[in-house]
Amino acid sequence: MARLLHLELLLSIKSSGDIMKHTLGVVVAVVTVVVAAMGQAHASVIFSFTEADGNVLMQSSGVLDTAKLVGKERTGWGSAGLQFGRDEDSSTMGDTTMGGVNTAFGFNDGTDFSPWKGDMFTKNYFSWTSSGTTQFATYAIGRNYLFLPGIVLASDDIVGSLWTPDVAWSTSGTFETAGLTTGVYTITDALTAESISIQIGVNESSDDVVSVAEPASFGIVGFGLACAGMLGAGLSRRKSAA
Repeated sequence: MARLLHLELLLSIKSSGDIMKHTLGVVVAVVTVVVAAMGQAHASVIFSFTEADGNVLMQSSGVLDTAKLVGKERTGWGSAGLQFGRDEDSSTMGDTTMGGVNTAFGFNDGTDFSPWKGDMFTKNYFSWTSSGTTQFATYAIGRNYLFLPGIVLASDDIVGSLWTPDVAWSTSGTFETAGLTTGVYTITDALTAESISIQIGVNESSDDVVSVAEPASFGIVGFGLACAGMLGAGLSRRKSAA
């Protein structure tokens, strides 16, 4: 009889261990997926301007998910440079030295367009040396043919719905001579939080913008960890009782 009880106890412990391993495996899988999603949330593109050794440099980085934007009327762009927004138009930058653009995207209704109006760019400036393979311009055509924040791209540069820029610029001079005003100018979609940021004299990496976790994501991770903790506590009490 004692041997039978001992065998049942061993089987119970083994079964509890298997259940714990399985449940922990599920929890770990859920947490892993959520953490990965957090890293990809609000994938953003950054155009970063810096000054160095008498030159102004621009480097593009990040990833833009065009599926989270709104399709717009296609228009063109010429050369590489900045265009100051007059009246109701937004300021714009673009580069088509490597080819043309043929597909356009804008932001959803309710998006704040004010960051790209004002003195972000103080004049038109097209004296840039350009390198890279992707084409773009940061505008979309709105009502009455206004230039609004958005992006015009070459469809061949979009993989699935993702666009990854590789453009870099350089010119001799300073921010002032290039018509640039120091600051961070970001347009964030009111519905999807997809964003395009123009950073002038501010050292922020693409990771600072791309890795934006939503509060709901933190809640899911916390729930998974809590489940694991309760499961471990329950098994500990079961072993103590045995």
